Amino acid sequence: MCDIKLETKRLTLRPYEEKDLPEYYKLFSDRKNMYYVDDLIVNTIEEARESLHEAIKLDANGKVRRFAVVLKNSDRLIGGTGYDMKTETPVGKIGHMGWFIMPEYQNQGYITEAVKKVLEFAFLQDDYIRIETGCYKDNIPSQKVMAKAGFKKEAEKIKSSWHDGQMKDRLGFALNKDEYMCIF
Repeated sequence: MCDIKLETKRLTLRPYEEKDLPEYYKLFSDRKNMYYVDDLIVNTIEEARESLHEAIKLDANGKVRRFAVVLKNSDRLIGGTGYDMKTETPVGKIGHMGWFIMPEYQNQGYITEAVKKVLEFAFLQDDYIRIETGCYKDNIPSQKVMAKAGFKKEAEKIKSSWHDGQMKDRLGFALNKDEYMCIF
């Protein structure tokens, strides 16, 4: 298991733990909240346990970083963020990032705070030179997080992904280390 622990003013970003299962299940079984990442939805507590164990196991290989987003004052899981290595180049790694947060903690800056801290770690300590992300065009909350975290829109793919019974447009965003260094 990875033992990386990051802190912000309000949050601790740490590896997932067994004790996170109740909140993990609540987060990943909420179909409305997980609408845009429906492939991650769990239907039972057993599916949640398997998913949680997989997240813990994946993080151990160093090519995947999964962070439980927890409130610093209570250690209560409220969301998650992380990145996967897509490519390793001679000058550094390129990764893909994602995040999610429980509805009652949305629109309070928590996930943006977490994403910025994880980007700082990726660029300054984990040898990443570029982090990419994306979302469906109608996922405005994720677009707002991307903008606040410094990501720049690079692509718009028209009717490129099947979601909720229809073809939808997808947007691609990225942030390079040199751009990050200028912003933060």
